Amino acid sequence: MTQCATHPLFLFLAVWGTATAFYLGGVRTHLFAGDVPGVTWAVFLNVTAFSLGYLTWSVLACPRTPWLEAPYPPGIPLTARRLRISLLICLASGLLAIGFCILRLAFLSQRCQFGLSYLITHPILCRQALIEVVTPDMYGIRLCFIAITLTSGILSAGFVLLGVLLYFGHGLRRYGVVVLLVLVSLSIALLSLGRQEFTINILFLVLSYLFLHHVYRRRRPWAALRPLVVPAVALAVLFVAIEVLLHKSQVFGRQGRLEGFLFSLYWYIASPMAAFAQYLHRAEHTLTLGQSLFFPIYKWLARAHLVPEVTKTVLTDWLFIPYPANVYTYLRDIHEDFGFAGLIVVPHVLGAFAAVLRRRAEEFFPYLNLYLALLILLIFSAYNYLLVSNQFYVQAVFVLLFFRFRLPGLDQLQAHDSVPSHRSYRYSQ
Repeated sequence: MTQCATHPLFLFLAVWGTATAFYLGGVRTHLFAGDVPGVTWAVFLNVTAFSLGYLTWSVLACPRTPWLEAPYPPGIPLTARRLRISLLICLASGLLAIGFCILRLAFLSQRCQFGLSYLITHPILCRQALIEVVTPDMYGIRLCFIAITLTSGILSAGFVLLGVLLYFGHGLRRYGVVVLLVLVSLSIALLSLGRQEFTINILFLVLSYLFLHHVYRRRRPWAALRPLVVPAVALAVLFVAIEVLLHKSQVFGRQGRLEGFLFSLYWYIASPMAAFAQYLHRAEHTLTLGQSLFFPIYKWLARAHLVPEVTKTVLTDWLFIPYPANVYTYLRDIHEDFGFAGLIVVPHVLGAFAAVLRRRAEEFFPYLNLYLALLILLIFSAYNYLLVSNQFYVQAVFVLLFFRFRLPGLDQLQAHDSVPSHRSYRYSQ
């Protein structure tokens, strides 16, 4: 089961199979407009290209082809002491992110001419202020947004390390570290009134843990799942808290609170594909040739006046199909850039990249970080395109520069490294 949970092809097919089934169910019940033929072709090309890319490069990257085997970059062993220091760095970054989130709310309260306490105690008004487009004259808010992105990217790297701690660690102290970082990320999510970033961090933790279990097999299958109860409970708490604060389920016109909440979850899965169908139903589209897929890079190039000014924003336009939706799956970003040809090339490249990274993630922590980020991109691919944010890029670069750890084989652990004292995290022997 853990092998399937961290297998790119299985995850991709499961995500797109579920989203397609939910969307077609909505079409059949007349919740959505009639199926657009372009959606069927887009999903078929997407799934087929990714599958062929993964399967082809899984064969090419097998041990019988040494010409594809590049040497691993130099790194240092990941010991208990280094793991502890790295987690402290990530925790400090998370605390800084909380401070910048509060500072951003203070700037927003001044701009909206409300007091900070009034803005915080009125979540719906606060949410409206948070999602406003940041204009060039909003210097303080822009700087806070950049700082939050940088610190949150480092914090997310800590959740990959938490998977290592949870799997190899012993004793209750590791749960204390997990709870501490989870509470920090939960605080950021509540201050931002959003669920996506916290969900991504929990996925980093869970996928890291399950991948290590798949590689090392040090725990019994069902016993291995018990440490994941804490992050699962925290994620459920966040979803309930956001529902209580923002009353999101009421937007969908359901009388019962529970029914509305469950329908909102269905809407998150099914509506992106329906929105993409409406996008295809519009007039002809002008290809943007990479501006959508590489939006953060394109944005910085535009600021350096190397390319024309960007026209895309992270918050796309809203549709009512019949309820509001503003996410279009990652197929829209691909189609905006390269049309239907991109729906063949881009998923194929992602599948090939997943096949290569899957093998190398077992040895080098930056590769593990990239591999898990790719898995999360695939999990969210039927909902939205995650790489419009700088945060993934920040996380990848930071880990590559400062967390260049070689993941230890169990026979290579040194006793003085794995159990230096009663204050250090111990690996199982």
